[in-house]
Amino acid sequence: MVGGDFSGQVCPAIVGPTASGKTSLVTALAAQIPIEVISLDSRQIYHGLRIGTAQPTAEELDICPHHLVDFISPDEKYDAVRFRNDFERVFAEIKGRGGVPVLAGGAGMYLAGLRDGFMAIPGNSEEKLAAARKEVASWDSEELRQKLQKADPESYERIHFNDIYRSQRAMEIYLISGQTMTALTKVQVSNPSLGLSFPAFVLTRSVEDLDDRIAQRTSLMLEQGWIDETRSALEKHDKLGPGLQSIGYREIVDFWDGRVSRSELDAAIVLVTRQYAKRQRTWFRNMKDSVDGHPESGILLQEIRSVFP
Repeated sequence: MVGGDFSGQVCPAIVGPTASGKTSLVTALAAQIPIEVISLDSRQIYHGLRIGTAQPTAEELDICPHHLVDFISPDEKYDAVRFRNDFERVFAEIKGRGGVPVLAGGAGMYLAGLRDGFMAIPGNSEEKLAAARKEVASWDSEELRQKLQKADPESYERIHFNDIYRSQRAMEIYLISGQTMTALTKVQVSNPSLGLSFPAFVLTRSVEDLDDRIAQRTSLMLEQGWIDETRSALEKHDKLGPGLQSIGYREIVDFWDGRVSRSELDAAIVLVTRQYAKRQRTWFRNMKDSVDGHPESGILLQEIRSVFP
């Protein structure tokens, strides 16, 4: 556990779907307050995957420091528990030098891990977890969803059918404990990281606007060399590793393997990115203690500033 008493202090979180305009809002905030950004992103963590994960540019880093970006191998697994530990270390370092930490990103599950902590799973052990993961990994996606529907109908309805990770996690919990994720979540006692409060400021745009921005950003990333970046990563890393199986990179790997043509690639990336953005919108729509607003209205910026002393 990181030292220091931060109970009652605030760490605001600027969140929203991919391509919603978080970077622009952070830049506007940094012009008024000397913030340091702690990235709340499940893909920007990977070293060498700069273009396709929209890691901050040199110009953006000059405006304000960013942390938990570009620091682990694309072959490494990363999860909300590890993120919470890394967050606590970085938050304490920033506060120790008099900085102003702000979370920014789109990983709702990581934010939930900071706000609420993690549920206790009755009967959990390394041996049981390993056995459950092995069994769940042996199921294809259709069998996984069928078993989840039977074991935990509420989780089945809540978790998107394409979200294999969360479906697997729900079934692992059920196999280990004999209880559903839904039931255990209801009795979970909140345990906020470092005793902090995490007010969330959710960027909202119309679906049409966000879809257009996703298409435009995808084209720009491809023009900037996303395909070659992926080829370079493939020379060093497993194509089935977490980094190269993330959104967009998976489709470019398919292109290099001949499963997707160049003429099909843009549309394939746009499709999976829009699907991901839809899941993010659903997650943030149901988030407690949050304020919604358009990133360019100025009102949301005022709301964020109001939480600082």
